[in-house]
Amino acid sequence: MMLAVFGIYLLAVFVIGILAERRMSKSEEGYFLGDRNFGPWATAISAGATDTSGWIFIGAAGYAYTAGISTMWMLPGFIVGYLINWFAVAPRLRKEGEELGALSLVDYFSLKLKDRTNMIKIVASVIVIIFFTAYLASQLTAAGKALHSIIDFDYSLGLILSAVFVLGYSVFGGYNSAVLTDLFQGLLMLGVLLLFPAYMIFFEFGGPVEFFKILYALDPVLLSYAGGATGATAFGLIVGLIGFGLGEPGQPHIVQRFLSAKDDKTVRQASLIAMFWVVVVMMGSNLLGLIGRILLPGLADPEYVFPTLVGDTIHPIIAGIIIGAIFAAIQSTFSSQLMTVTQSFASDLLKAITKKTYSNEQMIKISRITMLVFGVIATGIALMEIQAVFNLVLYAWAGLAASFGTVLLLVLYTDVVTKWGAIWGMITGTVVTIIWINTAWVTYIYELIPAALASFIVILVVSKFTKEKEIA
Repeated sequence: MMLAVFGIYLLAVFVIGILAERRMSKSEEGYFLGDRNFGPWATAISAGATDTSGWIFIGAAGYAYTAGISTMWMLPGFIVGYLINWFAVAPRLRKEGEELGALSLVDYFSLKLKDRTNMIKIVASVIVIIFFTAYLASQLTAAGKALHSIIDFDYSLGLILSAVFVLGYSVFGGYNSAVLTDLFQGLLMLGVLLLFPAYMIFFEFGGPVEFFKILYALDPVLLSYAGGATGATAFGLIVGLIGFGLGEPGQPHIVQRFLSAKDDKTVRQASLIAMFWVVVVMMGSNLLGLIGRILLPGLADPEYVFPTLVGDTIHPIIAGIIIGAIFAAIQSTFSSQLMTVTQSFASDLLKAITKKTYSNEQMIKISRITMLVFGVIATGIALMEIQAVFNLVLYAWAGLAASFGTVLLLVLYTDVVTKWGAIWGMITGTVVTIIWINTAWVTYIYELIPAALASFIVILVVSKFTKEKEIA
């Protein structure tokens, strides 16, 4: 019964993805932006779903299982990150993006800074491709492990089938398929993360007070403000958890939703939906781990707490729906990141290098081939299980935020940034992120913070010395 419900979910997603092609105009803007015609619910839920990967159900729940209530420090960080993204970035980026005809964040930088050399596109596209290829591999790994842990399905085969499934509808439907399947899957995720913890706490544990009493009796550290850490380590932990959410601005796959929003009213309405989303998702994912700690003490691998909880304690029909929600988180992020890396290569990098003009038909064909290639590459990397790749994923979020977030905010709200300031700011954000996470300092300060500060300083300094040259 559980597998039947899960199968129905997969069929529904696939049909939605394939039918999305009918809403797409046969143009580059249609393939990569859905003709800028999405309303508030599709914009907000798609942005949230593509932001919220399988990490929410696997990583965040597993971390809460181990560290306890201290993981809730992520919530204020994400609230601030969402506020900046939706109220400072989204309105201006949507308006300026439409005026410039920008098809992506990379394209926006190039057009806004009037880069005739295409260096911005080349540098930014390479950064996107490096980080997102690793991200894609991590999503497939999560899918393979989820299938293996819940229904004892072969890991490698599950990983491959997951890639084929998402590629099947993404190649044909483009951005439309990504957003519409995100909407369907995001609503499913929202329902599970809202209803499952609420049901367990109020009906299985007797309410919030009793729930926290049980946790305290199990281990007082679970209710510690820093998971038992003290001093500088505790400070670093809290700053790191809060800082994680501050990486929202500048994530290419998220801000793409702002470029495709229909109008200003859409952004205003979507911002309210998005704020509700982030509170439910972050609280729900952390509560899942705490619930699992009570019902499944001594679990060997904390990251499997939610899948194991579902398989052991939930009615098969409900379990099928919840498995669908786990896959919704994985698939929505995989499809959106696949679109982002495809666009960076096919639309931004290829055009910048060849300096050719392609017809709409040629560009869509090239994009579909590119998507298949990157899908195969990501699948191959995931099957190899190279640990270094997944270490890269841990700071890819910080690297993207530091590389693009500072540039984006400065370009949107000032006129001081030059082409070379933006380029060296992006490079600095990437390099400092990679260096910092490989030092002992990462224990005390999340790598996003020094990388973003370094990027900010380099942008201003380089822009100051290249301003007159660009004017001339």
